[in-house]
Parts: sequence; C-alpha cells; structure tokens
Amino acid sequence: MRDRPETVLTRHFFTSLFDFGFLSDDGAESLKRALLGSLAVAIAFGLLLTRVFMKKYKMLPADPADAFVYELMADHAFLMAVPMWFVAAAVALVGHSLFPDRTDFRILMVEPLSRLTVFTSKLASLLLFVGLFVAGTHLALLPLIAVTLIRAMKTGSMLPAAIAFGISSLSASFCAALVVIAVHGLLVTFALHARVLAISGSVRTILVGGLVLCVPLLARLPGTATAFASDAWWLPWAPPAWFVGLERWLIGDTRQGALAAEAVIVTLLVLIVSVFSYGWLYRRFDRVLLQPASSQRERGWRRSLAQWVGRAPVRHAIGRFVSITVQRSVLHQGLIVGLLAGAGGFVLNGLMNASGWDQPVDTRDRSFLFTILWAPMAGMLLAIPAVRVALAVPLDLRSNWVFRMTEDAAGRAEISSASVRTVLALGVVVPLALTGPIQWWVVGPSAAGLLALEAVIGWLVVEWVMREWHRIPFTCSYIPGKGFVPHMVVKAFAAYVFFTTATMLILRVALAVPQAGVVIGVIVGAAAGALGWQRMRHAPLTPLIFDDELPTDVNPLRLNVD
Repeated sequence: MRDRPETVLTRHFFTSLFDFGFLSDDGAESLKRALLGSLAVAIAFGLLLTRVFMKKYKMLPADPADAFVYELMADHAFLMAVPMWFVAAAVALVGHSLFPDRTDFRILMVEPLSRLTVFTSKLASLLLFVGLFVAGTHLALLPLIAVTLIRAMKTGSMLPAAIAFGISSLSASFCAALVVIAVHGLLVTFALHARVLAISGSVRTILVGGLVLCVPLLARLPGTATAFASDAWWLPWAPPAWFVGLERWLIGDTRQGALAAEAVIVTLLVLIVSVFSYGWLYRRFDRVLLQPASSQRERGWRRSLAQWVGRAPVRHAIGRFVSITVQRSVLHQGLIVGLLAGAGGFVLNGLMNASGWDQPVDTRDRSFLFTILWAPMAGMLLAIPAVRVALAVPLDLRSNWVFRMTEDAAGRAEISSASVRTVLALGVVVPLALTGPIQWWVVGPSAAGLLALEAVIGWLVVEWVMREWHRIPFTCSYIPGKGFVPHMVVKAFAAYVFFTTATMLILRVALAVPQAGVVIGVIVGAAAGALGWQRMRHAPLTPLIFDDELPTDVNPLRLNVD
C-alpha cells in the first residue's frame, strides 16, 4: 500500500506544500519557534475571547427567546467565518499546486502514470493540507462553540444543535475551498497559453489580498444580531450567513430556508465548476504548459540596462531588479500585497468604526477627525516594516553567489538608496495615496499641508527602520522570528500606541496652527535627512550581508573596510 504510485505521489505532493523554498536550516528552525510563539499568543487571545463570550451568554438568558436566537446566529456566523477564512487563505496560497507545473509535466509524463493518477494524487494532497486547517481551526474554536451551546445543553437539544453546527461549519469550509479552486481553475482555463503561469500567480496574489481585506468584516460579525433580526439586505451576499441559515434549517427553523438554499446551490455550483475546469485542464495540460518561447527581439530592450547609464547605475540596476522580481515572483507578490492589504484592512476597520460619515462636515465630532488623522499614520507604521520584511525574503539563495562576487564598496551606498526608495514608494506613498482623498474630503485644502507633513514623518520612519539595512533585496538568507514572539508583540503594540498618539498630536497642532506645522515639518525633515546622510556615509564601510544571523550568534565588529 505504501509503495503504490498514488500513495507515493500523494506523499510527495503533500510534503512539497510545506517547502517554502527560501528558508535555510537556521531559518526553518527559527520559523518553528516563531510559530510556537504565535500559537501561544493565539491561545491567550482565544482564552480572552472565551471569557468575553461567557460573560455575554451569562447575560442573554434574561432576554427574549428571539433575541437570543439572533445573537446566537451572529456568533455562529463568526465561528463559521473564521475556519472559512483560514481554509480559503490556505487554498489560495497552495491551490495552484492542484495543477501540474512544468517540472511535474517533464518528470511524470515519461513515467507509466495516467493523468487520472496524477490528478487524484494532487487532489488528495490538497485535501489533506486543507484538512489540517479545518481541524486546527475548529479545535481552536471548540471552547467558544461550547459556550454558545450552553442553553441547548440545558434544554436537552445539545446533540442535534452540535450536529447541525458541525455539518454547516464543515460545509462552509468546504465551500470556501471550492470557491478559490473554481476561481483559479476558470481563469487559468480561459487564459492564453503564454500567460498561464502569470495568470495563476496574479490570481493567487489577488485572492490573498482580498482575503486579508476581509478580516475587518469578519471581526464585525459577532455584532450583527440586529441584521439577522431585520433580514438586512447584505445577508444574501455574506457566505457565513448562508451556512448559519443552513444550520437553522437543519434544526427546524424554516424561516431561514432561503439562506440555506443559497448555501446548497453555491456549494454545488462551485463543485461542478471546479470539477469541469480542472478536468478540462488535465485533458489538455500538455498544450497549456508547452508555451511558445518569448521573442528575444521583442523584450530584449526591457532587460537592457544601457538606458540606466548615468550618475547612479547601481541604484537604477537594483531598482530594476526589485521591479522585475516583484513582477515575476509569485511569492513576493503575495508577500507585498498580503502585508499591505493587512495594513489596509486594519485602517479600514478603524474608518468603518468611525461615527460621523453621514453627518454634515461642520457637525462632525472631534473623534471622527482624530480617526481621519490616525488612518495614514497607522497605515504607514504597519506598511513600512511589512515592505522591509518582503525585501528581506530571498528569491533563490543558490544564486546569490553572483552578487557576492560582484560586491563593490563604491556601490553599497547606491544599493542602500535603492532599497530605501522602494520602501518609501510602497510604505509611504501608497498609504498616503489611499487615505489622502479622504482627508481632503473631510479637512479641505488644508489637507495639502497635512499630507506634506505626513510624508516627511513617513520619510523619518523609513530612515529609522532602514538604518541597519546592509543587503541587496531578495539575496540574503532570512531567519524569521529572531526574538521571543510575545515580547515582540508587546513591543510592537507599545510602539504603535506611542507613534500614533504622538503623530496625532503633531497633526492636530499643524491643522490648528499651519505655521507650527511648517516648523515641525522642517525639524522632522532635518532629522530624516541626518539619518539618511549617516546611512549613506557608513554604507561603503559596511560589507553587504548575505547570510542572516541570529542575535545569539557571534557578530564581528568589522572595524576594517574589508
């Protein structure tokens, strides 16, 4: 049984899903420690959330029965949405593995294996992978689920209620996985042969970004009891609501039959689309994968660096290298889009919670203005370290010998400058471009001065974060989780509170007294310029780093130039 082709292929495909491809041995060990630390933080948060739910349900029995039911539906929508989100994110990250790549085609097609065997092995490995996330999230949420079923335990209907919830929640996770698979399969099916790999990577990046942006909406589900009570217009468009309706229908509540029917219809539809799209792809995947070679004459000018001959050729070359890597690497596309979407989702949640959007401009309270001033600063504080992390993740460690051999002390300052410019563009310009129109709408023309001051503050943060950056982007080994994760979370939270509080005070002063804003901007700009001058001055004296080191390792002083 263990030597059957299906078993061997399934085991191979399953283990390959955990191979990130960019971590060294030290990085893999550090990742395990980081995951354990993150698990400790998640358990602590789960226990806190369980305590909140217990307090809530202790107060609910005094309410009418219908009020309890609607609160239960809102909480169950949240408890179903969490596994749905994790499953959809997992499938979005590895769903492309359901379809063979060029390596699979070249190796497996010369073996006496049918396409059905390859397909079933791929599917089985993906199901095992998704099953880990389904089981893990449901086990983690088990205390919360038990709290919501306390009343059913008292009335003797505990078992039917638990079975109905289990069927509905597992169906919801299954549907979430099928939706991602169906979307990926359809777009790859109708893509041009020469664009299959590019389309596949872009789909994964967009799905990851969209899922991260959905996190604020997911966190608001426990407070939607009134929406279920009033049959809000958005319920038929919310997948967790469909499966809550399915749960209520299984219990015997026929009022939720429409939502239950929608859950069943959508699940069957995406199942059919997934089967047919991937069935068609597997029948023709030899034609899909054998892409015509791109014309060297057509695209050669894009790869030429002759146009960058000037005063800073190394800086332009590094900038071009970063641009090409982001365009072609699905991993780095997903990292940048996912991390920036996470920062955007956090800011979006704050803006959605602000009260005053439907009020006239002159009658809005001060808290609404504070939220508008807070949004770009929080976005930059989260986006700048995120972009730095994305630049630190290597593309191919086996190829960094090229950069080791061509390292030149004279070009180190330009390398540092190119890296800082990338972080400025993605970590400062993007958040300001997204929140600037909102500030202009609320504040008026005074927002121009605020945006300039915010940009200068962002420049200072970038210079501070990048002050010890001595590497070429995507070429150095990466060790995640160098510190104790709970300690890092506390430090990050303290830094967030201090930074947002200080910058909001500065922006309030600048808004009330524009002359003071100009003075503050000059001071902040001078500090950022001083950090940048110091970075450029010391860059030629510090060798580039190609092997990341743990804080416990012995680090040489590097007092000499060599």
